[in-house]
Amino acid sequence: MKHLIAIFLLMGLLAGAVTAQDASLNVVATTSIIADVARNVGGELVDVTSLVPPNADIHAFQPSPEDAVLIAQADVLLVNGAGLEEFLGDLLENAAVEPVVVSTGVEMLPFGGHEHEEDETHVEEAEHEEDLGILGEEGVCEAEGEHEAEAAAEDGHEHGSCDPHVWTNPRNVIIWTRNIADAFSDADPANADTYLANADAYVAQLEALDAEVQEILSAIPDERRALVTNHEFLAYFAHRYEFEIVGVVISGGSTLAEPDPRALAELIAVIKERDVPAIFAEFSANTDLAEVIAAETGINVVTTLYSDSLSASDGPAATYVDYVRYNAHTIAEALITS
Repeated sequence: MKHLIAIFLLMGLLAGAVTAQDASLNVVATTSIIADVARNVGGELVDVTSLVPPNADIHAFQPSPEDAVLIAQADVLLVNGAGLEEFLGDLLENAAVEPVVVSTGVEMLPFGGHEHEEDETHVEEAEHEEDLGILGEEGVCEAEGEHEAEAAAEDGHEHGSCDPHVWTNPRNVIIWTRNIADAFSDADPANADTYLANADAYVAQLEALDAEVQEILSAIPDERRALVTNHEFLAYFAHRYEFEIVGVVISGGSTLAEPDPRALAELIAVIKERDVPAIFAEFSANTDLAEVIAAETGINVVTTLYSDSLSASDGPAATYVDYVRYNAHTIAEALITS
């Protein structure tokens, strides 16, 4: 694999040496969601490529030698941070630039906020739910202490102590937008005013989107604002729009984590007790286990939410704005009509 990467890198560098450099910024983003935001900020001044394609599960993504070339040639490399992009690994050694962590400045939430056991351990965790603070420029979430580190390991939280799925809250993507505009301005100072103006225009769209989502969800009564998800990806959405995540099918931040039989039994009991009408699973994930739980509890499984990526260009979530709007309508319909 390393030999293949070296060959592709050499081919890419040789190609770059014999062709005139494109005037636009060569931007590589790890996800299609970040790529869409970058295109809104950069406009015609940037050429943006997403490593993880649309309709893909980032937790199962395996980079190719071609991806190594893309990273090595990037003028700007945009990553979410907080441990989401575990697949990058050694590829960053070939990057010509330092990755820009677009989530820098976001107030991070912990995994496992749906736990309801009333023992002292979980009460302590609940008291520290907001103690994770703001994500720094390094983009790394570390456990607050020995107790939190052990809990994260036991629960299979592969990303560490904090949840990296920050984009489900549009207010966090406003922070992304500002960070991306700054990164583009640093890489291309001559066009800084254009990037900042584009960012202002996109922020206005995101603010309108946030208000629209609140209106879409306003019809859901308080007693119906309980979510069960396939894996932990809606915490920031729930936090922003006043929902409670009462359980997840696959604990932790990865769709590849191993299910816990005891936890699944507890989840079935919670679904029945709370009269939860639906399980929300991702379009790109395996829903077999969610289907089993749904059959056991007699509820619906909604499998058409988008989580880590956008849809294809002809799909219902081709842009980030479409993605948020589609998910909000789908959640509202399931909780109101089920």
